[in-house]
Amino acid sequence: MTERCYGFLADFTHPEPLIEAARAAREAGYTRMEAYSPFMLPELEPVLGQRSNRAYWVGILGALIGGGLGLGMQIYANLSYPLDIGGRPLIALQGFAVITFLMTITGGALGALFGLLFLCRLPLLHHPLFETEVFQRATDDRFLLCIRADDPLFSETETAIWLAERAVSVSKVPA
Repeated sequence: MTERCYGFLADFTHPEPLIEAARAAREAGYTRMEAYSPFMLPELEPVLGQRSNRAYWVGILGALIGGGLGLGMQIYANLSYPLDIGGRPLIALQGFAVITFLMTITGGALGALFGLLFLCRLPLLHHPLFETEVFQRATDDRFLLCIRADDPLFSETETAIWLAERAVSVSKVPA
């Protein structure tokens, strides 16, 4: 029985070889890559190409739902229990502005928070990379590039050889 593979993890001692390897992997056609480093490397962001604004849209959706819910609750309450005080209208939108605004802000904040947690797959209690020994040094002094097995170009032998030509060491990550 063959062991399932999450991908290959290449270990680099400096950030420049990691950036060069990521660029070379992108040029070779690899699309499913992850990079880990102890500090931010702005040069890697365009190379990895994983920018998305889905969390922004989830926050906007939460704000719209929150504002609609706040306005709807106030209209429902005034229509279900009408009070004719001083001849004012039952639906006075100026009076509903404060609660609607606060519910919009609350809905947007909660939507952005929970949307971001969901999109980042957090809380992540287990990940296959946690099993590798070299990954434990990713936040200290190592620069890592992982090419995942679900990449269309991934081949166990060819990808391992390709990474071994560029990295200090390459380890197979069991799934």
